[in-house]
Formats: sequence, structure tokens, C-alpha cells
Amino acid sequence: MKTLRPIFLAGLALTLALPAIAHAEVDKSKNVKRILHIPFKGSPDVAMAGEGATDIDFQGRYVYAMQQGAQDGGIHIIDHSAAVPREVGFVSCPATQNDVAVVKPGLVALGFHSGTCAGLTGGGGVRLVDVSDPKRTKILGFVNTPEGTHTVTTYPGEDIVYASPGGTANGKELEQIIDVSNPMKPKVAATFGPTDGGPAAGCHDFNFWFKGDEKLGICTGLGQVQIWDVSDPLAPEVIGAVNNPSWFLNHTADVSDDGELLVISDETEAQDCVGGPDGAFWAYDFTNRPTPTPLSFFKIKRGQAPVGTDRPTWCTSHNFNFIPGTHKIVAAWYAAGMNVVSWEDPMNPVEEAHYFGTGEDTANYWSAYWYDGRIYATDRVKGLDVFEVKGLKEGK
Repeated sequence: MKTLRPIFLAGLALTLALPAIAHAEVDKSKNVKRILHIPFKGSPDVAMAGEGATDIDFQGRYVYAMQQGAQDGGIHIIDHSAAVPREVGFVSCPATQNDVAVVKPGLVALGFHSGTCAGLTGGGGVRLVDVSDPKRTKILGFVNTPEGTHTVTTYPGEDIVYASPGGTANGKELEQIIDVSNPMKPKVAATFGPTDGGPAAGCHDFNFWFKGDEKLGICTGLGQVQIWDVSDPLAPEVIGAVNNPSWFLNHTADVSDDGELLVISDETEAQDCVGGPDGAFWAYDFTNRPTPTPLSFFKIKRGQAPVGTDRPTWCTSHNFNFIPGTHKIVAAWYAAGMNVVSWEDPMNPVEEAHYFGTGEDTANYWSAYWYDGRIYATDRVKGLDVFEVKGLKEGK
């Protein structure tokens, strides 16, 4: 078997066939196949804070995979329409954090804490980028946000972006709600701060869930998760909250398509890789929106990145999403790879697939997501991995 691995030429990636890593060198379930690894140019051999791969977003045939770093940060544009995905473009953004959200086809928002992204000296915020032609991308407008931006999330169906401060000591408490209808001149149209015991430093991450007349936003951060009514995108209203004394930092939340299940990740500085509540994924019954009811948690029982890697013992949950139409998530764990967790029995979560790797192939994932039949995972050290999982599919 061959593993297809790209090389870089004039900023783009070409794909070469190289011998695959022997099965004995990989800690994975039998149903997982890594079909592609795309190394990011300049990715460090040891990923330290402020360098390496970060988040991902998707639209149509394109995957937008992020990299942060003072020299090589930016957006890697991947065309996944072919049998083997390939890199077709790159947007330079030397900066820290580097998050991405698709606003609409051909337009993305790029959020960052600080750097020299697109000629800026210091500071941070949200930059709009025309990616309609991946080989000829265009840097558009910019809006500065206090202390920069940790996460960007597009309000579905509107030219509005929520810019989250970070929900930690490096962020302020206000969500910046940005009008990007004129991408050359985006502007902050409103701000909103978590209230009534909400995340003290603001949202670390933000996610929307829309169904029928319900338009909800989930704000995660230090101390609490809040549920917002975002029917008016410029004037959110807090309608509920989730508190859990086991949490350190509520990192990300997502809701199943049917609205029945809320899952929350906890980015704990966990020093164990043997299960337990620290750094776990937590599932809640979400049928009562204001007061979700706890159901169960799942914690990985493998892990440990190579010594010297940033956060080597953080076997902690991070970015994830639901497989559409199911109660299954695709999940990233910093020092413990990628896996698929099923909450079809909400009181008894089951791991259905995993990929970790050993030795030089040890994975250290920032994000892992299901998209259009495949799993995409950004490795904080090495770049982007693409997987197929036998038998795994979307629901109806």
C-alpha cells in the first residue's frame, strides 16, 4: 500500500506516492485508513505555542486548513473533490491563533490574536479574504478587535461574523459582532458580553444551532457555558447556562441536528491519559434548552505526544463536530490523536474508531471534523491528515 504525500512547489502542494508507515508503527482501529498527509511548509518538528496547525472550515469542494506562525501562518486551501485531495492555494497570514470561518462561497473570515497578517504590524482582529480563485486569493478588509480574535463563527445565512475574544486571560469579555456585508470595509455592528456568571473573560469558542424558528448560539469559556437566543443577531439574549465543577475551560460545544444532544469539550491541562473526567467530552440532554441535563462523559485512555512537544501530556478534548444526522462525534485530542465517539446510547458512550500513531507518527491534533464522508484533522506538529472510516456514514 502507498501513502500519498505532497511536496511544495511555488507555494502549492504536489502529491507523490511514498511507502506507507508500517501497520506496527500506528496505533489505530482496524476501520480507520489514513488516505493522505499534507505537511505544512515550515511546520516545526516540535510544535511550540504559536506555531503549527490550528482550525479548519469547509465549503463545497474546498477545505480551509489553518496554520499559525510568525513566518508560515495562513490558510491552506485543499480541493477535496478528487479521490485524493490536494492543496491548490495558500493565503499568507503570519500571526498567532489563526481561525477561519466561511462567510459564503468564495469569501472567508480569518481571525487572529496578533501578528503581521497581510501587512499589519501588531494587533489582531478579523481579516476578510476573497478565495473564489484559490490560486489568486485577494486580501480584503480588516477590523481590529480588543486583544485580537481567538475564534470566528459565521451567523448562518447572514453576512455577520461573531468574533470571540478567547475566554481566557488573553481575551476581553465582549463578543464582537461584525457586519461583513462590505468585505472591503467590515465593521463592528454590536458587542455583547456574557452575563449572570457567564464566562468571565468572554467566549473562548462559539457555535450556532438553527432549527425552524429556533436560533441559538452556544458560548463556551472559563467557568460556564451559556445558551443565547440569537434570533436578532445584533442583540443576543442569554436564555440558559450549563455549570460543571469538573470543568477547567469549556472549549467547544456542538448540538446534534435533531437538537436532542449537546456535547461540550473541556480543555483541561490534564496530566493523565487513562480516562476520568479531566479533559473529557460531556454530553447533555438538550431538549430543555435553558437547563440542559447531564448524561455522561467520555475520556480517552491512550496518549502522550513525544517528549519536548508543546503540551505533551494534555490528553484533553478539543475541537470536534457531530456527524450529520447522528449522535456521533469526530473528536480531536491534543496528545491522544483522533477518534469517533457514539452517544447513540446517551448514558454509555462508545468509541467506534481511533487513530493515534506512535514514534515519529504520533498525532497531536488541534481539530478533527467530519466533512462529506471523510475526516480531516490538523496536526499541531505536522500538518493535515485525511481519513476514511469503514462503515461510518451520515444519518438521515
